[in-house]
Amino acid sequence: MLSPEQIGRLLDMGPFDRSDGLRRMDRGDLCYTVCIDDRLAHYSWVQRSGSHPITEAALTLPVERGDLWIYNCRTVDWAKGKRIYPATLERITSDHFAQDYRNAWIYTSQENIASQKGILRAGFCQVATWRALRVGSRYFRSGRVDQGQ
Repeated sequence: MLSPEQIGRLLDMGPFDRSDGLRRMDRGDLCYTVCIDDRLAHYSWVQRSGSHPITEAALTLPVERGDLWIYNCRTVDWAKGKRIYPATLERITSDHFAQDYRNAWIYTSQENIASQKGILRAGFCQVATWRALRVGSRYFRSGRVDQGQ
């Protein structure tokens, strides 16, 4: 688990807004990290309260009591293919379900096949597909397709 004092380490993996990371932590979000040979290889954020924005789907959803949202996950290129992502997701859900959390939610873009495979490998199942139209830098929700329909 990353502490506020360590937030600068996320910059080792590429661009990251330190003040945004600290705001997340002030809200109570957790940052799970994986290091290999003392090098940061992966991080995943977990939100357990408030409202969770999914910008690319043009929506914001409340974080219900007993639920958690996993978001903003990243694995550096040199660490890909080692199944770090699904192992981290399994650890996050294991930790939280042991604390009486009921639901873990995660999402990705339609194009991110690697992330989808990792999510499924970790035991998640697809519930719905949200669609949005992008115009410039803005997104407009265009619907939801529940699985099995």
